[in-house]
Amino acid sequence: MSTIAHGCRNGVTLYRALALAALLSGLSGCGDDEETSGASDPSGTGDSGVEADGSAADPLLVKLDDGELRGDMVGGSRRFLSIPFAQPPLGALRWKAPVPNDHWLGVRYQTDFVPGCAQLADQGAPASANEDCLYLNVWSPAPAPERAPVMVWIHGGGNFSGGAGIPLPPPSMGVLWYDGQFFAAKQGVVLVTIQYRLGPLGFFAHPGLAAEGEPAGNQGLLDQRMALAWVRKNIAKFGGDPGNVTIFGESAGSADVCYHMASPGSHGLFHRAISQSGGCTIRSVGPEQATAAVAPKMVAYGNAVGCPEGPEQLACLRAAPVEKLLANSMQPMPGAGGGFGGQWSFAAVLDGAGGFLPDTPQAIFDRGEIARVPYLLGSNNDEGTTFVIRATPLTSEAEYLADLQARFGAGAAQVAALYPASKFGGNYNAARARVIGDSGVVCSTQDTAQRAAKAGLRVYLYNFNVAWSLAPAALLAGHAGEISHVFGAPYLPQPDPQSEQVGAAMNGYWARFAKSGDPNGPGAPASWPLFETTSDKRLQLDPSWQILDNFRSEECAFWRKLQGG
Repeated sequence: MSTIAHGCRNGVTLYRALALAALLSGLSGCGDDEETSGASDPSGTGDSGVEADGSAADPLLVKLDDGELRGDMVGGSRRFLSIPFAQPPLGALRWKAPVPNDHWLGVRYQTDFVPGCAQLADQGAPASANEDCLYLNVWSPAPAPERAPVMVWIHGGGNFSGGAGIPLPPPSMGVLWYDGQFFAAKQGVVLVTIQYRLGPLGFFAHPGLAAEGEPAGNQGLLDQRMALAWVRKNIAKFGGDPGNVTIFGESAGSADVCYHMASPGSHGLFHRAISQSGGCTIRSVGPEQATAAVAPKMVAYGNAVGCPEGPEQLACLRAAPVEKLLANSMQPMPGAGGGFGGQWSFAAVLDGAGGFLPDTPQAIFDRGEIARVPYLLGSNNDEGTTFVIRATPLTSEAEYLADLQARFGAGAAQVAALYPASKFGGNYNAARARVIGDSGVVCSTQDTAQRAAKAGLRVYLYNFNVAWSLAPAALLAGHAGEISHVFGAPYLPQPDPQSEQVGAAMNGYWARFAKSGDPNGPGAPASWPLFETTSDKRLQLDPSWQILDNFRSEECAFWRKLQGG
């Protein structure tokens, strides 16, 4: 028997520009949930209910083709942590397409999450230098079901940070953000959370890779696809139905779901899709550069790392310490402005025929060549507050216009005309937050929903409108605030029956959608209408359960035109 543990998850970042560090200053703690894990005795000699002979009747022992796994009982569900789905992408495998993992001997038993994939510190959280990170986690009902619906979670973080086992802020609470026990125990769903390579390790379109016959870019998306292939092969051993898999994700994970909808190679690996706060079909938001356009930037990045341009550059980069790769990803590209993570174009790319994205997602959606699956999408009422909570306050019309000019250039005057501060009680900061939320998240999500509906998919749209309990006056219903509700355990420093009811209802909506492709059914507090291009209706997720008509339709038509829709 082999026991592998990774200790306290204090290397996890909060991964997002939501700037909660200002609110959480001085808070620290272990991000795992040991106190609620109910860990079993791996020897089988204690009183955990595990049979000493390790027989097939043992509900915490799962036999895969790759080897045996032992899990724990957590909150009425069976939990199996840190299962490898690909070989560690180290050394010669750095930047290559993921390779299936090796078999193991004995019983693999882990009680902690593998640290997130290599990333820089985010908002003051510690960095991760971990490249051996391609693992997933499974929660399954107890006793083991037969052919239960499966949901696979793709975490957010801009595709440059985050992880599958991160704590909900503040980490000192020890509450797991993506905890599958409620889906498993309450909804009968087999829940999977996955990790994938990030930033310069996961979105690296160097021309030398194509010469090797390897994908030039999109490695992180290929990791996600490899995890889905693992699910199709193995999930029945956990009681899941490989023919009923829902992919869902938030923020960058939401956009990644959209990419899988468009990617021909991902079709057939999932049967429903959910995008929470982000689409991929407005050109200025999606991957607008082909691999060939990004390649020179990757060569320049190699030069900045200290690996001279030439036939040996890629080999030099593979030998470079991961810390050096990460540190240089923050430096401005010569001749370009600064900016976190994006100046070197570590993002999804259009990699041509046979690639992950053979064309723009917009074009693929408009041709109807997307996955033919039900699609549930939505955004939060106040997405932008999360991104500007630490921004310099705006105190005048001149400062507001200057901020818009810096963001939108020649389009600033049009933006100011549509979003005058007078619409927000003269509050320039509220106006800026609405601009950022609509332009970056709300309207990109709506655009993808419209194109999906036009392509003939069954589409459901929502607006989440429950304030972050962490800082309700400042964050309102800001970006990422819906996640804990979706997972059935809204973050509540103090009990809030209404918020808990919304969380339970959302967990149920998501599970029913995973089961049937329709979120409606017994237990739903309101009937969720289909979203159609001829009748722009969506469900508001808050205690009112209103049906909203033409939600911000004028604003989204504006952004679609301005941003190349």
